[in-house]
Amino acid sequence: MIEEFKLKDGRSVIIKRLSTDDYEQGNNYEYVHDWMCRVSKYLGRDFDPEYFEIDKKLWYDSLKNEDVNITIGALYESKIIASSSLILNPFNKKMYHIGTWGISIHPDFQNQGLGRELLLLIEKVAIDKNLIKLEAEFLDGNKPAEILYVQKLNYSVEGRRKCKAKLKNGTFLDSILIGKIMDKSIDRK
Repeated sequence: MIEEFKLKDGRSVIIKRLSTDDYEQGNNYEYVHDWMCRVSKYLGRDFDPEYFEIDKKLWYDSLKNEDVNITIGALYESKIIASSSLILNPFNKKMYHIGTWGISIHPDFQNQGLGRELLLLIEKVAIDKNLIKLEAEFLDGNKPAEILYVQKLNYSVEGRRKCKAKLKNGTFLDSILIGKIMDKSIDRK
């Protein structure tokens, strides 16, 4: 799967399934880790230059486990500028029908329609994998995430985890839990 996508500002990016090879080319992992450090306030985990090697090993191990992790990303001028992952539950019979996703986009490429496109692709993969439900979470105060996920793509707010994230300045943020039933024959309203 490789496709070209035109951003709102006219730039073209390549969207494809990512592998460790993509991260090795042109020091892409270093580039991605750098911008992930800049956007980590909105991510479920902290990225810090101090943990570069640990983060790299964990990420590469995750990418190699293709039965569990499907990562689709976007490249601009051969640099990875966005990443979305679908995490499967193939070894948990009670939850094999659920996928969990996450998405991150380089600050220079946000608000360009890329997040919506990547999430729609993740949803297509989920349907192909016969998943019934998708779940995710975002930190309270991430208004662009709320608008895209809840208002535009019809994810339902399913709950809140109090004090889920502690920022570097010592403040706490709640996590907003969202989900979407992918199988339209299931009515769970």
